[in-house]
Amino acid sequence: MKKTITMFASLALGLLLVGTAQANDQKFKVVINAYDTNIPELNIEGVTVKNIRAFNVINAPETLVVKKNSKVTITVENKSPISEGFSIDEYGIKEVLKAGETKDITLVAKKSGAFTIYCQLHPLNIHLSGTLNVID
Repeated sequence: MKKTITMFASLALGLLLVGTAQANDQKFKVVINAYDTNIPELNIEGVTVKNIRAFNVINAPETLVVKKNSKVTITVENKSPISEGFSIDEYGIKEVLKAGETKDITLVAKKSGAFTIYCQLHPLNIHLSGTLNVID
């Protein structure tokens, strides 16, 4: 229960990080955080499952909204205990951040739309992907 509360508190804190716009430049900070949860036993509707382990990675904030043609700088901090990826295919971004590493990623938002932000290193089912929304 304590890990669940910590996870939600961290997510809520991460969602408070907001991009700031100055002229045509927008800056964001994204924190990649990993949560390893162990549940010794779970009983739902008469079915008992034992030794459940869930490993989830969350990018917070998960949604970035930018104006088309803006220069966007995303500072990505990896708080996961292992290397994580940060990819936006439509913008040709495929970065790898080692555990504890922080990188600045810069792009010019030339394409409008909603673009998936994900980790290219691990299966998608352990990551909650994010979105880069580029609006006119």
